Amino acid sequence: MRFEVDEEVLRKFEEGINTRYPEKSKMPARIIGYGEISTVFLIDHPAFHSLAFKRLPIFSCEEEADEYERILKEYIEVLRNVGISVIDTGGVKIKTSDGRIVYYVVQREFPQSKIGNFFIKGLDEKRAIEVFERVIYELKKVKEFNERSENIKVGIDGQISNWIVEDSEREDINLLYFDVSTPLYRKNGEEMLKAGLFLKSVPPILNIIVRYIFLQEILDRYYDFRLVVTDLIANLFKEGVPEIIYKVLDVANRVLDKKITFEEVKSYYKRDAFIWSLFQFLRKTHRFFKMNLLRKRYEFILPGKIKR
Repeated sequence: MRFEVDEEVLRKFEEGINTRYPEKSKMPARIIGYGEISTVFLIDHPAFHSLAFKRLPIFSCEEEADEYERILKEYIEVLRNVGISVIDTGGVKIKTSDGRIVYYVVQREFPQSKIGNFFIKGLDEKRAIEVFERVIYELKKVKEFNERSENIKVGIDGQISNWIVEDSEREDINLLYFDVSTPLYRKNGEEMLKAGLFLKSVPPILNIIVRYIFLQEILDRYYDFRLVVTDLIANLFKEGVPEIIYKVLDVANRVLDKKITFEEVKSYYKRDAFIWSLFQFLRKTHRFFKMNLLRKRYEFILPGKIKR
């Protein structure tokens, strides 16, 4: 779907953005969601009513942004071919007056109450586990696609916070996937996304360390059905509902060739929390160095303290 986005107004927003305090931008923005990599926000302007944006200031030239857009569109198409319902997603490439290239991923705004991690907290335990069961069977579609596809392999981040839950009044649970801004898929073994783009917010010398120690491990997990499900369950610690882990494990282990144990989930979560905490620390260090010591512009909107 092509969203009608006023590019000139969006350019004005970009040129007046305050990345440290988006709400203090010349055209204020309200943060509605933090991921480990990107931030979702609303822009306070009538032209952008009911639209949510992800801002990607990671491109050194227009060609890089054009290539990203091509990969993004193809990833969405592949996911839909797999059988995943992806929400309508558009994109806008902005070139500022000083030559910066920024890409905005655009999606429809959904009520926070429909986003998976908020939605489950309003349910009784039985219904919440049913939601997780549906998510696991959606992820199983990816596994089955990868098993029968020779040339294309699909990665997916299946965390509960990446799904919209619709039709809550009906017995059937309808899931929509929206976390597509990091398009993960491989053709003939080659990663289509230049993953190094997403490390640009880390200082160059540390970028090398993260790239060689953690990057491949992080990428590979999204192609491994068992690890994707482990990640889904492990994040129940982060979401503050660890009491349902055992029952969700029971559901997951019905479809896994090798069962996941509670100890595995706990160990996985500890390592995952360490990796992302380190990543955020490095990004904030880089921001402090550039803004406070070098007095230079810092391009990225970083989350506050993430509760783990």
